[in-house]
Amino acid sequence: MKTSTSSVRILRKQGAANLLPAVSTSDNKSRRGKSLIMAGSPDYPGAGVLSAKAALRMGSGYVILAQEGLSVSPWENPDFLLRDLKKTSWSEIDHQAVLVGPGFGVNASTAKIIRELIKAQETHVILDADALTIVAQEKIFPLPPTWIVTPHAGELSRLTGLDAKTIDKDRVAAARMAQRKLGCVVLLKGHRTLIATATDMATVATGNSALAKSGTGDVLAGIMVALRSQNLPPQDAALLAAYIHGATANVWVNSKRDPLSMMASDVVELIPRVLYKLRELKTV
Repeated sequence: MKTSTSSVRILRKQGAANLLPAVSTSDNKSRRGKSLIMAGSPDYPGAGVLSAKAALRMGSGYVILAQEGLSVSPWENPDFLLRDLKKTSWSEIDHQAVLVGPGFGVNASTAKIIRELIKAQETHVILDADALTIVAQEKIFPLPPTWIVTPHAGELSRLTGLDAKTIDKDRVAAARMAQRKLGCVVLLKGHRTLIATATDMATVATGNSALAKSGTGDVLAGIMVALRSQNLPPQDAALLAAYIHGATANVWVNSKRDPLSMMASDVVELIPRVLYKLRELKTV
């Protein structure tokens, strides 16, 4: 693989503020979008909860967490709706955007849902975690161009066949290769998150090592599906989600809290503070 020489655009605070969904006094929950999240399982119940809570914090009017057999309690999670996919097909659930994968399982059911989403010509889809493993194993690509995939380096290795050392040596070139192969928006997680499209390569001016904790990727995916449910274009949704996600870690460290101590649930709870600061700068 040739070393990349392409420039990388950086999303900074003002740019992120201008991407924020507008807020109107006439808004209602239906106008804020419906996010369908297929995530979590008996082995990983927290993944779906983290994604759902993040989507709510990011403004989605409705959040529906759908699983095959419910692994979480509605009494302990009253803010989002729960649906059992053993009783109801995902296609019967009203939605504007879909997230598939966090803790959902690497199995035939996940593969079937991904193929059904493609066949149904769904446009607002994010694939994360277990869904990416399925895409790699079953070679389900190219994907629709408006879809977003969110691999870390290990998942990118499975998707592209590149070894980890090659990816780490030139993350820009690896992300570009993945975008060409998969045909959709690629968000490569890790130090200096990258967002690759067919015509652009971008990163964000936020983030630090506090995010190196299990579950933070589930939160990122939840932020992203909420933005897509509010009809942000896929590249903008990926960029803004990455910026907000990274900014929560900056707030954590700047509040004199050690990077080792941040948890995924802390990321969710800091989203409102980040949004408030960005909203003050919004000019369009």
